[in-house]
Amino acid sequence: MSLEPTTSIPRDARAMAAALAEAGPDAAVPVTPGWDLGRLVKHMGTVLAWGTATVEARPATVDPRSLDLGVPEDRAAYGVWLVALADRAVAVLAAVPAEAECASWTDDHTAGFWSRRLANEIAVHRWDAESALGPPAPFPVDDAIDAIDELLTIVGHRRDIETGGAGETLHLHATDGEGEWLITRGADGLTVAREHAKGDVAVRGAASDLLLVLMGRAEIDVVEVLGDDSVLTAWRETVRF
Repeated sequence: MSLEPTTSIPRDARAMAAALAEAGPDAAVPVTPGWDLGRLVKHMGTVLAWGTATVEARPATVDPRSLDLGVPEDRAAYGVWLVALADRAVAVLAAVPAEAECASWTDDHTAGFWSRRLANEIAVHRWDAESALGPPAPFPVDDAIDAIDELLTIVGHRRDIETGGAGETLHLHATDGEGEWLITRGADGLTVAREHAKGDVAVRGAASDLLLVLMGRAEIDVVEVLGDDSVLTAWRETVRF
């Protein structure tokens, strides 16, 4: 894991709150069409509350719909609410060993899953929030590589995303760090190998740009695409976070 959750989660929560305060809760989020900043911050707060409650209840499963989130009626107050949830999350995570048994929606049933998941989730949504103010800064290389690794680990567990295919392969290559992946969309779902290999399409670029293209948050022209670009297009049409 590149990010240190106990510092990055509260830092990114405060950055989201600052964006909300500057642009207002009704400001559009360009990279997530149909969303405004209020909806984005509320979503992130809900995820933080769910992850925190799950770690506290370990190993029991927590239904997020059962939680009393304490969402403010005034959307302008969402930022303060988010920061409080982030501070609570890191306090809970810091008190629990990463290897402790904990429920999750993947095959990683440890508290460490939630530390990484919450850190990467809020890092991406901080970037989303800052897009309402102008072009955000790129992700640091190591952070982007870890986020790609995690995304490719968990995406196959998302019931709302179709990751299977007819054997199409994508090769990703970060040009500014140690990151290469071969993604195969097979009949039984997604398989990922951390290796250099030839795919139906090769996608090369800075790690931050690879992450954003993979998540549908940047246009394809920010990376170099070699081979069958329809394979990358199909990924972006079906796999969105």
